[in-house]
Amino acid sequence: MDVIYNEDCLLHDPPFEATRGQVKPYLECPARLESIKKFIDSQPQQFNVVRPQDYSLTPILRVHEKDYVEFLNTIYKEWVESGMPPEIAIGSAFQHPNVIGKVSQETIKKNVLATPLGKIGVYSFDTANAHTKDTWRSIYTSAQIALSGAHKLLKLVEESKKKDQQQDVVKNQTVYSLCRPPGHHSTSCVAGGYCFINNAAVATRFLQEYTLEEMDAMSRPFDSFDASKSTVASAPQPADKMKKKKIMIVDIDFHHGNGTQDIFYDDPSVLYVSLHGLPGYPFFTGSTEETGQGAGEGYNINVPMDPKITTDEIYIDNLTKVLNSAATEQFNADIIVCSMGLDTWHEDPVAGMKGLKDVETYYKMGQLLKNSKSSVGRPLLFVQEGGYTIDKLGLLAGRVLQGYLA
Repeated sequence: MDVIYNEDCLLHDPPFEATRGQVKPYLECPARLESIKKFIDSQPQQFNVVRPQDYSLTPILRVHEKDYVEFLNTIYKEWVESGMPPEIAIGSAFQHPNVIGKVSQETIKKNVLATPLGKIGVYSFDTANAHTKDTWRSIYTSAQIALSGAHKLLKLVEESKKKDQQQDVVKNQTVYSLCRPPGHHSTSCVAGGYCFINNAAVATRFLQEYTLEEMDAMSRPFDSFDASKSTVASAPQPADKMKKKKIMIVDIDFHHGNGTQDIFYDDPSVLYVSLHGLPGYPFFTGSTEETGQGAGEGYNINVPMDPKITTDEIYIDNLTKVLNSAATEQFNADIIVCSMGLDTWHEDPVAGMKGLKDVETYYKMGQLLKNSKSSVGRPLLFVQEGGYTIDKLGLLAGRVLQGYLA
């Protein structure tokens, strides 16, 4: 299995966060990726580490609003230039509908242009998203790793088709994008929950809207590119006449991916399936009543579970049922994208299903992602999301991937 990785993801390293009434070290820390990378490196017979390519901002802007991306790129510099402490840029007041009333978004954005704190309040929904001098570089790198994984996966699919000489049959192919910061809480224009760019959503749109030839034309060596000067590529925009590939996103992070749900909520070409703890962060979304809207009605499936009573058996039973359900099977996805969060482990300091205590449960997750009715024969892209039990993360990630490879 190819694993896409770049050490620039480690540069985002805020000194602290304020959560649950405490100021503590930032939990979405570089050690998370280092733990997983250590396990990957210990298994060279199974995993091949590959550096990412660079695809510019173009595919990112197919998901995220331009002004939001500009905010992510410039906010730390503006923060420091305004005289604020350089260690960390973090919000303290956040946009709320009952505060802004009937004021238009255009007016609100004009009001906050002069203040970094105001900008953070418009483009973030909690205090988890801190910015440091290297945060944008890590954000950009994380997205490029996800895009590189999508590109590599499409190459594997095409190679498989040529090898088998069967254009209608594709064997399971998989790639792992080992990236941070994570992404599934970020919407098209708001950051939160440690997430800035929605990596899984960006990779999904990339797979849907670009041909392999267009991806090849866009890609360039990552190490020669300065993310601080990132621009939109001159590569062709996706052709409207191109039939979108159908993508099923399976989100196994403990937390509901509110951002991914929102991005695809009215889109029938993407089936979003989330298994998560409820009640729990992000608190406002994740119920079974959220099934999509408009043309996307029926293409959003939430499987909430009570974290106090969910055991290994309950979790696997729920994953088995949803991946073998009529809804997911009949969707007939062309490609699967897995938002692979590992914070379901019972010892996780942020979350955790209290009865999920068997490491082999993660192996079974990988097997189900490969062999269920809705996923068998489909190529799959793993995109790293949450997980904060540092000493266990490598093993947990490894067992998911090894289950898929079995």
